[in-house]
Amino acid sequence: MNPKLAVYIAIAAFGTGVGTTWFFFHEKYARTPDEPPVFTVVATTKDAGAVPPDVSQMSAAQGALTLGNWNYDRKNWKAAIENYRQAIAAGLDKADVRTDLGNAFRFSEEPQKALEQYRIAQKQNPRHENSFFNTATLYTGPLHDTANAILAWREYLQRFPDGEKAATARQFLLDAAEKPAAGK
Repeated sequence: MNPKLAVYIAIAAFGTGVGTTWFFFHEKYARTPDEPPVFTVVATTKDAGAVPPDVSQMSAAQGALTLGNWNYDRKNWKAAIENYRQAIAAGLDKADVRTDLGNAFRFSEEPQKALEQYRIAQKQNPRHENSFFNTATLYTGPLHDTANAILAWREYLQRFPDGEKAATARQFLLDAAEKPAAGK
């Protein structure tokens, strides 16, 4: 085995009746001082018997991202959050990763943290459609902030007038315009 590769050992810690928690420990052999730190990746699954992907041949950043996506797909939000944070810390700080991290926060009922991640994604890439769309839906739904939702939907349409979700944005704005009239 290449001494510069991390050795991953998966140990099933315990069964909870709902799922199994897997801990990934790794150790770097012959690590030089200029090599990046190695991250502990924790993956929790609600799928009985599901086995996380083998990330032993990946960089710490790619391995953390892969496990983040795996946990995200299984709605293991806390594990996905930890994995995405590790991927970002290891150098994969991109709008897509920030948006997925924001979504994991959103589904963990932490909408303010989700909003923060969407805004970071938008600064990183002002053409990142999903982060703008998710911001608007966050204001519309969990944050119950109609005024900011209207602003966010308008900004989405300004940036992406022919975007994949432009019809949704237009419908929200139509519905929002009718609500005050319905109350008269």
